[in-house]
Amino acid sequence: MTRSPDSGFALGKTFLHLALYLATRIVLVAQSPSPSSIERPWWEREPLRIIDLVTAFSEMKDFPPAEAAARKAAQGFNVEHLEIMSMRRGLDDRGFFFTSTAAGQQNSDYLRQYLPEAKKQGLRVMIYFNVHWYKTEFGSQHSDWLQVREDGTPLSGVYQTGTDFCVNSPWREWVFQVLRDLCAYSIDGIFFDGPIFFPETCYCRWCQEKFKSAYSTSLPSKKERKGKPFRTLLEFQAGSLRDFLRDSRQVIKSINPQIAFYMNGGVRGGNWATARLNRLLVEEQDILGSEGGFIYGDLLRVPIWKPGVTAKLLETQAPNKPRVIFAAAAHKPWTFSLLPAPELRLLYADSIANGANVWLGITPFELAQPEMKAVTDMNQFVAKNSAYLQQTRSEATTALVWSDTTANFYAGADAQMIDIDRVPQRSEVGNLDAEFSGLAEALLRSQTPFDVIDDVSLDQEDLRRYAAIFLPNVACMSEKSVSHLKQYVRNGGNLFATFETSLYDDTGIRRDDFALAELLGVTDQRKIIGPKRWDFMKPATASPLLAGIQRELLPSPAYHVRVTAKGAQPLLFFTKPLAGVYDGIPELSDDPSLLVNQFGKGKVIYFSGDLGSGIQSFHLAEFFRLIANITRELAPSPVLVEGAPQSLQVVLRSQQEGKRLLLHLLNFTGEMTRPMSRVLPLENARVSLLIQGRIKSVRTLMQPRKLQARTGVGGRVQIVLPRMDEYEVVVIETQN
Repeated sequence: MTRSPDSGFALGKTFLHLALYLATRIVLVAQSPSPSSIERPWWEREPLRIIDLVTAFSEMKDFPPAEAAARKAAQGFNVEHLEIMSMRRGLDDRGFFFTSTAAGQQNSDYLRQYLPEAKKQGLRVMIYFNVHWYKTEFGSQHSDWLQVREDGTPLSGVYQTGTDFCVNSPWREWVFQVLRDLCAYSIDGIFFDGPIFFPETCYCRWCQEKFKSAYSTSLPSKKERKGKPFRTLLEFQAGSLRDFLRDSRQVIKSINPQIAFYMNGGVRGGNWATARLNRLLVEEQDILGSEGGFIYGDLLRVPIWKPGVTAKLLETQAPNKPRVIFAAAAHKPWTFSLLPAPELRLLYADSIANGANVWLGITPFELAQPEMKAVTDMNQFVAKNSAYLQQTRSEATTALVWSDTTANFYAGADAQMIDIDRVPQRSEVGNLDAEFSGLAEALLRSQTPFDVIDDVSLDQEDLRRYAAIFLPNVACMSEKSVSHLKQYVRNGGNLFATFETSLYDDTGIRRDDFALAELLGVTDQRKIIGPKRWDFMKPATASPLLAGIQRELLPSPAYHVRVTAKGAQPLLFFTKPLAGVYDGIPELSDDPSLLVNQFGKGKVIYFSGDLGSGIQSFHLAEFFRLIANITRELAPSPVLVEGAPQSLQVVLRSQQEGKRLLLHLLNFTGEMTRPMSRVLPLENARVSLLIQGRIKSVRTLMQPRKLQARTGVGGRVQIVLPRMDEYEVVVIETQN
């Protein structure tokens, strides 16, 4: 959604293997660059605490420059997105509060007045430039710039009131001139909100000509979301955005290389509608950002861990660049409704715990509210402890896959557009977002540190650092990923997969059988069973994977693929469908649900149903226990927690090549409602870790204190945390 201003290797199952893993990652190399190293650009030197004070609906003269800069700095921000163009009902050329030859009307030069005041306060100023929402009247003046729908009509209704221009049209030259004029000022950066395409665009003459020249054929339809033509269209549109970013970047950097440049990037969702493919577009940006902290509506249905999981994905997509999680202080869709203080603290904490910077969008109405003290406190914490929040790396040995390919080509995937607008999925079967979200929550509740990796990771990156990889209905998969995963498991890696994983190629065309059939140990019978609304599963044999699950009958998820075991051992079977909820005791069917297969040195566990979706919908204790058991079997967590509820999230990162461990703990324990007005503090939680080397010291950052560590069973180091509220960081210094 694009923001409107209104708004290793494989490990075995023993702790010995974990120790060996840690040993491979400890190298006596200092983290910090040597004095002779080239100085990093400003946006990489310290954590970014970015404010966007939404003033674009008001006259700039309403905000005296000295007062405005002082209030932002007093909140602890060190960077801002400055909204210097009026955007009521969209942008045009008459609302610039800076000097530009592209302006249709000259207004007061607020930017020239403001910049010295911001510098006095230590604020770096990045200009907010909306490049996806324009006034209808401005669009009428430049009809040849407009994005065009497939039926030939110009785009309308953007945020209900506006329109948008195409990056392949002459509009791009207008943007470049605005950039030149902005770069004449002593600004620190430029942020693009957008650019994007829309689900039904763009079929303007500029796109048609460019596509015809590149591919010698006409633009294919955007309605048929599968096959090579659609992949070509997506590549073309994403390439067009990349070209626009590249040319914009060249304009900016030719004037001042120290001006940072980035955009509002793609989301964890189907980005086919907007063509914002982060892996491609990040090449032309200094920072990667995405809206992981915009939360909407009924928050009981919005994962509280959304910012952190988005940050994990961004780290995979841009490991060597700063990442930013965009968060709204408001409870959307109400622009002027500030979230309670615990929610604001957790928005921050979940981002920084997962290696990301924070951007916060607020309005002047909210700036003086008492809840903003939580923001000030978090900003001050980040500033004080910046040495522990930069140049960190994840120490997770489990990975969860988010498949952009599946999101873009699979019928069970929707697409997020702008704000809360979504393009619905074409089929209720195999809901991709629900499948991913359910497994993500189950991993979090099992207190297992994990990374989020993507299709590029599966295609070409080294997977050996992970003991296990979880594939939540990764239905669309390339042959390259298939080959890579086979090698990974053959060499000792472990997999957990669900539902239709690998049943489609990387353009959404259904295969005759699972591409991973040999690994899964099953063969597809080409039939989906469901929906099963009141049906069950039944254990076939005792197994550690079913430990702690005492019931003879377990609830069934809604859908499953009918498969036949071909080498795999079934542990659970579905029962035959009941005609009604009171239709007697269910009979056992021949359809296995949970199967285990050995392949090479590795193990593969397959669940033929949409287990993740079932978790998200019903939060059944048996499902959570099953995932915890699977995780313990495939990749025992390097961190164990006792005396704390499942609502305590664990993130393990490190610095100095593993000599400093950073254990981030996030307490999501509220009062059974959201937004949460109060988080229940945790006391005397016991944490144990398997640590390589001798411990020098253990201390906490949020509530500063020294902690005692003792060595327990299996050589694990045990720590007792006397108390924590929403967030704590435990710093463990070691030496060989």
